Amino acid sequence: MKSSSTTAAPTSEPSLTTTSTTIAEDPVLIAYLDFWELYVELGGAPPPLDPIAINARLEELTTDPETAQLFAFFQRNAATGLVLRGDIGHTPTVLSNDGTTAMVDDCADDRLGVYRVADDSRVDTDDPARRTYTATLRQVDGVWRVERVDAEGTPCAE
Repeated sequence: MKSSSTTAAPTSEPSLTTTSTTIAEDPVLIAYLDFWELYVELGGAPPPLDPIAINARLEELTTDPETAQLFAFFQRNAATGLVLRGDIGHTPTVLSNDGTTAMVDDCADDRLGVYRVADDSRVDTDDPARRTYTATLRQVDGVWRVERVDAEGTPCAE
């Protein structure tokens, strides 16, 4: 997901000027979105699960307890022949960042579905409502990693 900041010179056309940090410039938001890209990628991989490769990929962008939770989720899906398909639209905002720990709020449009590999049938129910995800990221060895993601049950508006 890319975002850009534009400062336009005066012209006869309307211009947009922004001074806030964009997603592309904020290491916390970059790490947060990279996490979700990895989630969709790993969740969409059909069985068999390669535990060493999955853990190595997860450890690049997560830390416990999220690493352990996602590994168990992917392992359970692989064992039962399930994969994720679709994508997630994001509108993340950094709520706080003290340089070591950051909180991100995201009214996300989760368009993922859970599918059975054997017959390509969807096994979950589509929920078109956007949901709020709140993530805690921690800087480990100079890299922002997702430590925890919590989802709220009530719908949110973008």
